[in-house]
Amino acid sequence: MNKADEALALAPAPAPPSHATLPSPLDLSRLFERRSDRYLRRLLPGFCAVFGIAVLGAGLWSYLLGTGQSPGSLVIRLALVATASFTYRMPRSGPSPTGRASFVYFLHAVALAVSVHPLGDGVLEAMPTLFFWMVAAGLLEPRPRQCLRILAPPALLYGALGALMLPSAAAFAIWIACIAAPALAIMLGMASLRIRRETWLRERKLLSACRYDNLSGALSRAYLTELARHDLSLAQRHGHALAVAMLDIDHFKRVNDTYGHAAGDAVIRALVATCMNTLRASDYVGRVGGEEFVCVLPEAGAEEAAVCAERIRETFAGQQIPGAPSELRCTVSIGISVCRDRCDWETLLREADGALYGAKGAGRNRVVVAGHQHHQAA
Repeated sequence: MNKADEALALAPAPAPPSHATLPSPLDLSRLFERRSDRYLRRLLPGFCAVFGIAVLGAGLWSYLLGTGQSPGSLVIRLALVATASFTYRMPRSGPSPTGRASFVYFLHAVALAVSVHPLGDGVLEAMPTLFFWMVAAGLLEPRPRQCLRILAPPALLYGALGALMLPSAAAFAIWIACIAAPALAIMLGMASLRIRRETWLRERKLLSACRYDNLSGALSRAYLTELARHDLSLAQRHGHALAVAMLDIDHFKRVNDTYGHAAGDAVIRALVATCMNTLRASDYVGRVGGEEFVCVLPEAGAEEAAVCAERIRETFAGQQIPGAPSELRCTVSIGISVCRDRCDWETLLREADGALYGAKGAGRNRVVVAGHQHHQAA
């Protein structure tokens, strides 16, 4: 894994939506497809530049040996290779990476076939070079369907030229080569793809284990802090408010002692699910302790945060806990702190924690908003 891929895999993502949990298999599949497209887009210029040099070198070698190449055919080869190079500079909104690779490969295949006396000889001379680069396409694009899309046009072109220009025995050999090269490329690509996918999935699992709490699906404390500091910095830069709500399950130890830890785990999952279903798409929740959670609400003032927290409190208090005894009901106390000017993450947490203790001291199962005076950031 090179440094660019490592940075891409480990770079912090934007604030996740409220329903962010451990990625599903479908999400992982889509992420891997996007990563594969980025890999192909990044690798295509260098890979096909070497391909172009090989095409021009083969033509020059053929010309020096006096096998039928002419200066004119070399100029045509150079023009085709140069045309293919413009594909590298297309904007991202242009053709897909696979489409670009297919176009480049086809132009290089045409350039290889360019000859003067006669075209059939040009096909035979070009076939070894084309065969090698077709097999190498399995490393460029390991996904079977996309690899076949890249190699099908040049394979069909050479098969048609062989059938038109060569004796039947030679044409048959060309067809065998045009079938064998893509087949070998796909087999090579599938082996490479399996290694890449397994390595990437291990990286994603490790990353998810660092970023998410396995029990509840909430963000881990470290990842929550990373995202919150980023959002807090943006809020201060643009003069927006940002609210933090700290939640604590009331009498949680009593739940574990009375109903067992499995019921306590169900209560934790139920609270996080309530938060995820209540928060906005830009908000997120993280687990900072055994039964303590923090919700971050970018661009939310005290009134908006209090309304959201009250909705969480009411919903959680009125529900039956899935997976727990039917008679079990739990409540949550919530403390809110809001930053409007200059403050740091630790100050916000401390003030939200103070408001939370105020809520517990006032009888629990309530929402308390801290004062709005904050210390200046260090």
